[in-house]
Amino acid sequence: MKAVDVLIVGAGPAGLSAAAVTGAAGLSTLVIDEQAAPGGQIWRAAEAVGADPVRHAALGSSYRGAMAAIAIARQHARFATESEVVDVSPDRDVLWFDKTARTLHQTRARAILVATGAMERPVPFPGWTLPGVTGVGALQIALKQGGMVPDGPVVLAGQGPLLLLVAQQLAAFGVPIAATLDVASAFPSRTALGALPGAIGADPGLVAKGAALAARRFLSGSAYRDIRDLEAVGAGRIEAVRFRAAGETVTIPTTRLAVHDGVIPNTQLTRLLGLAHRWIDGQAAFAPQVDADGLSSRENVWVAGDGAGIGGAERAAAQGAATARAICRALGTIPAAGDAPRGTGARTFVDRLYAPLPVSHFAADDTLLCRCESVTFGDVRRVIADGATGPNRVKTATRCGMGPCQGRICGANLTRLVAEETGRAPRDVGALRIRPPLKPLLLADYATLAATDSA
Repeated sequence: MKAVDVLIVGAGPAGLSAAAVTGAAGLSTLVIDEQAAPGGQIWRAAEAVGADPVRHAALGSSYRGAMAAIAIARQHARFATESEVVDVSPDRDVLWFDKTARTLHQTRARAILVATGAMERPVPFPGWTLPGVTGVGALQIALKQGGMVPDGPVVLAGQGPLLLLVAQQLAAFGVPIAATLDVASAFPSRTALGALPGAIGADPGLVAKGAALAARRFLSGSAYRDIRDLEAVGAGRIEAVRFRAAGETVTIPTTRLAVHDGVIPNTQLTRLLGLAHRWIDGQAAFAPQVDADGLSSRENVWVAGDGAGIGGAERAAAQGAATARAICRALGTIPAAGDAPRGTGARTFVDRLYAPLPVSHFAADDTLLCRCESVTFGDVRRVIADGATGPNRVKTATRCGMGPCQGRICGANLTRLVAEETGRAPRDVGALRIRPPLKPLLLADYATLAATDSA
């Protein structure tokens, strides 16, 4: 078995900044990431975007600082891209799979840093599994990864800063937006306004940018507000989107609908590791419990970036570097000095302005909750009524969360639905247990371990 001092999972802003610190301090550092190149979701395909004038012109502002961060990390760490973690033992033996070479590897780490970032919150509604319906984040990934531009007008629905940003980026690519369907009312809540002065004081540039994007969408003339009863309609693929606004039912023909209701920490690996988690009300999601240095409830396992609670790319990079310095000290090495991460900035305002929708906001009884196993909201409600009072009991009774994605898509919503139906707090309901392999793997792939381990 090979060994490293520090194994980092995730090559986004937190993972890259951490790798630069631990590597520069003389600790052998391996970074494992599922993508073909470093950058994570926020800086996805950064080097390819930088080399493509069209993509760079449309997306470049989102990549500020990316190339320098990647270059520095490459100097100090070894990268295993297109690779994914399969399992982790109590002794921090990490089983990981190289998807390109189709080989399984095992690496023992003195310290593990989980920097797996965020994932888009799935929004179930009638028709949400039809081809042509995606998350707004998925639409942006297609733009970043390969410059894949929708071939017709797009309808955007939901709320949040990412929706506004993608609307601007689609316009930069020349993609017409048929309509923007905003779930929020025209005016911010008192709770959100109460957090505005703090947000302006912490990050005035970000607040101004958000206000400009929101104003641009509002003035576009194609925005509907406070929509209800969202539905994708079609036979075999989406042909139209239907909803209610201002007391009327509206139908808009379209072949592309992208929906968004914020992002949540990606906790699949931290759940597999058995870390303690906490519920964040403002983000309606679980995140691992960590101390001020990013140390989790498990010895020498650390978490940094959006995976420890949504805070944005800039804060993730600062957290990654600060956590890496703590790792260096824990392993007996003196790191270079650096600044501590700043506060949460405008996050409280954003969380209140775009408070997550209730999980059943658009869903009917026959709406799919678990798309892998075709389990509906009604199926889950029936077994809850029969006494299944937790996500894992619902899983046993319905197979919800038992498919190839291991509950990555439906797990967070299942917790919220059980809480909604039983009248308990999500923190008391808990979450699905995650078991290895973290991602589907062929039995034949396990046989490659002996050969690669002795190479």
